[in-house]
Amino acid sequence: MLETISGVVIAVGLIFLTVILNKYFTTKLIAAAILVAIAFIYVGFALKDNSIPFILLEISMAIIFFFLAIVGYTKRNALLGYGIILHGVWDIFHHNGWFVSTDIPVYWPVFCLTIDLIYGVYLLYIFKKLPAWV
Repeated sequence: MLETISGVVIAVGLIFLTVILNKYFTTKLIAAAILVAIAFIYVGFALKDNSIPFILLEISMAIIFFFLAIVGYTKRNALLGYGIILHGVWDIFHHNGWFVSTDIPVYWPVFCLTIDLIYGVYLLYIFKKLPAWV
């Protein structure tokens, strides 16, 4: 339960940070940078005592999220929100080693899923209100 509460607090803080930073950077640039950063966190986890196949899987997924961020930034803003939500699904695949057995902290999948869902839905809401080029 603590990981969910922490995730909500962090997500709300991330939304406020996005609003504040929006004075200097576009929301889509912030969202693209976050999507790339969160994707590569799992590569870091994978490099710690995991097998080569799991390291390659995490690198492959990070690259997919990287390209999703690029396409979302350049073509369809909503893909950034969907990409962050999809990353939340990737988090759950790590929960108790359901589909991916990369060694990560026990609390991490639920914590990260909470953040990803809240922030992703926020972005979808924002991008629906903004013109496609913003």
